[in-house]
Amino acid sequence: MTELPIETSNAAALEAIVALAFDPRYGEGWSAAQLAGTLALPGSWARVATDSAGFSLCRMAANEAELLLVAVLPLCRGRGIGATLVQTAKTDAINRGAETMFLEVRDGNLAARQLYERAGFVAVGRRRDYYRGTGSERFDALTMRFDLKSIIG
Repeated sequence: MTELPIETSNAAALEAIVALAFDPRYGEGWSAAQLAGTLALPGSWARVATDSAGFSLCRMAANEAELLLVAVLPLCRGRGIGATLVQTAKTDAINRGAETMFLEVRDGNLAARQLYERAGFVAVGRRRDYYRGTGSERFDALTMRFDLKSIIG
C-alpha cells in the first residue's frame, strides 16, 4: 500500500478505477474533477493498493477523519484489498491525530456495508436521498462511525 502524493494529476488514474468499481446507476462514483478537488484540500490523502487494484480516499478535520471512498476493481475483489484499504485508512487517521472516523455508504450496498461492519464501523444515522442515481432515482446513505480511540488505547 502506498500513499498517493496529493496532486491533482493523480485524479485521472483514480477516476479510471472508480469507473470500473462503481455501478453508475447508484450515483456513488466520483469524477476526476471531484477527486482532484478533494486531493487538493489540506488534510486529504489517498492510498493506492498494490498493482493499482484499488484505492481509498480520506480527509481530516480537527480530530475526525472521514473515509470518503474505497474503490476496488471488480476482478480484484474477494482478495482482502478493501479490508486492507480500510484498515490502512484507520491507521493513517490515527497517525494524523484522529479519534473518530466516519463514512457514508449506500444503504443497499450490502458488500460495502459488510466490509465496514467487519472493520468495526457501526451505523449512527441515515441520510435520505443522499445518492442521486440515473434519472430521478435517489438512494439513502447510512452514516457509519468507528471509534479510533478503541485502537489507540
